[in-house]
Amino acid sequence: MAALTVLQFVTQSYRLISANNPTVPLHGNDFEQGILLLNQLLDSYASTGLLLTIAKEVRIPLSIGQEYVTVGPADYLPTPNITLGRLANLDSAWVYLDGVTYPLINKSRDEFLASFKYGPLQGLPRFVIVYPDTDIVNLRIYPAPSQFFEFNIRGKFQLTDLTSANDMSGLPGYYVRFLQFALAKDIAMYKGRAAAWTPQLEEMLIAAQDKMEAASEVNLTITGDRASLLNGSWRVRAGI
Repeated sequence: MAALTVLQFVTQSYRLISANNPTVPLHGNDFEQGILLLNQLLDSYASTGLLLTIAKEVRIPLSIGQEYVTVGPADYLPTPNITLGRLANLDSAWVYLDGVTYPLINKSRDEFLASFKYGPLQGLPRFVIVYPDTDIVNLRIYPAPSQFFEFNIRGKFQLTDLTSANDMSGLPGYYVRFLQFALAKDIAMYKGRAAAWTPQLEEMLIAAQDKMEAASEVNLTITGDRASLLNGSWRVRAGI
């Protein structure tokens, strides 16, 4: 089955709120307006990550003394370490060395910045601190690694803006269905057709959103084994 193009997707959203013959094409700036509203929806969904698709897992090398890992879009300058888009929600983070996984503990920025004991230090990374920015997210690794590790995160990334040349093949079917109704609702409001958004359509939107959220991964905390923080065997294997 061929992937649904962005043009087809936007057209179907218009048809949900239109009584026109389904063979009637979009006219004027309807298509451009539909893409604009679709991208605005995707951007707004990245605020918490709940209304984004399933999380992705990423692994990159972590150099000796590297304190920060940046996450953002590929066209951002300087180029981020991870180029899957802005990190909307961090589910978990860990480092890996010689067959051993070391979970990273989420430490709040306020606690980290207010603690004199968290000065520059190298050793076994045990904490990750999230510094969100407008276009990118900086992840502070503490302590900075004393040798080469593999750094892993699992999280949700803000989707790249769609254009007329794209299709919807990169999105799960349940998410496409939810977006179909969500876009139609926004179009109805912005096109002065609020009356076309009926209670039945609202029920279908809620049902689609419930199914989409049921598959969503959102974890605002990162848990780690605090008891192992001063474990001697971990420190030996990490070369501290």
